[in-house]
Amino acid sequence: MIFGAFVTVSLRAVATVVASARNIVMTTTALDTVDPEKPVTILAPVVAILGAIGAVFKPGRELVDSHCFRWVRSLLPHANSMAADRGFYTTYTIRPEAEAVGRWHGSLDDLEATLREEGYHFGLLASHKQLPDGRREVSSWVDVGGPVCSGLLGVLELQLRLWQTHVTVFECADGDGYLVTAHHERAAYSALTAYWHLRGRGLNVEKGRRIAAEQLAGDTHFEPIE
Repeated sequence: MIFGAFVTVSLRAVATVVASARNIVMTTTALDTVDPEKPVTILAPVVAILGAIGAVFKPGRELVDSHCFRWVRSLLPHANSMAADRGFYTTYTIRPEAEAVGRWHGSLDDLEATLREEGYHFGLLASHKQLPDGRREVSSWVDVGGPVCSGLLGVLELQLRLWQTHVTVFECADGDGYLVTAHHERAAYSALTAYWHLRGRGLNVEKGRRIAAEQLAGDTHFEPIE
């Protein structure tokens, strides 16, 4: 309880400083939304920077691609009620008729290897997705517009990558292959856009579907949805 109170007070103090600075200089970014009375507005950019560090320094592929990490992500739906009480969410349902890009006729490993080759990395800062029939995601990948530098320069570069394409994968209803879905949105790894990402500002399903379809079009395992 003491630690929680300390974190809350610290966040409000930081938010107050940022909000005060905002009164002097408008950044035209999501940082302008910082409000001392809404901790989520300061938590979002803080988590974005931590996520950028994780994405660049990767305790790495060994961790984020592990069954353990995926299992941890599968627990996100169970935390949604608690998150909602604090102004954000950890899971939501998507409409496959809106976001479906195509079907992958092959193994999940092959699909993920292909996404990696296209510049995607495992979605560290992504809400858990599910379909109306209850199927839950089996994989989540993000492309911020190509690879970034290594080290601290990469973390800084991610702060300037303001958009991302998010691909989420589900098992097909008939058990034959995988359903690939996608959307384009504000980047989750930039402190400048993290809060907008959280609120879905700028989300563009059609653009995300188009980008993902073009990236996968050359693979014989991929069958696009017309």
